[in-house]
Amino acid sequence: MDYLRNFILWSAVLISAIAVVYANHLCREKYSELSYLEKDGMNLDINYGRLLLEYSAWGSMHRVEKIARENQKMVIPQSPDIIAVDQNRLEIN
Repeated sequence: MDYLRNFILWSAVLISAIAVVYANHLCREKYSELSYLEKDGMNLDINYGRLLLEYSAWGSMHRVEKIARENQKMVIPQSPDIIAVDQNRLEIN
């Protein structure tokens, strides 16, 4: 009887030790994955900042005016060419 009880207790201790080792392994694996994802997230933040800078550079007023003048042959109108429209006097046909 003592032999069976000792066998059961030692088996429980061995199974418990294996479970602790396995849980520790899973914890380290998940921590490694977390570190990788945090690094990946920081890289995404850096790329997002770069894209915002690029977006603001492409849409700057100076660049838009330059393209309008050079590619579209647009010019700033002179005073005689400007017509003021009064919205209250507009007639809709």
